[in-house]
Amino acid sequence: MKIIMDRGYCDAALTFCARCSAAFFQKPLGTDRPCIVDIIDDGKEDMLHFEVRTDGRVLEFDLTEDLQEGLAMEGWEFLANFDPALFRHGAADRWRELAKLEHNAPGK
Repeated sequence: MKIIMDRGYCDAALTFCARCSAAFFQKPLGTDRPCIVDIIDDGKEDMLHFEVRTDGRVLEFDLTEDLQEGLAMEGWEFLANFDPALFRHGAADRWRELAKLEHNAPGK
């Protein structure tokens, strides 16, 4: 299973994002977050693959037990080899635009 997370869909500051993603990585199946934009069945039932998008960058990793331990304590930025933006903005505008697309979809 491949899970795509995009920090651009949440305006939370980095400190909240760290706490939120740490809680998510404790039990990644069965939880939902505004930043989860896609879940793709890649045929790999025994491995979760993550793609985390933020600040024009993409982090990709397979969730191993060791990695999950670090992520569950510190969140996704545990893996970042760059300094993520402390504050985000614009998510509310993106969600409003998405709502318009759904509302105007054929058959609605």
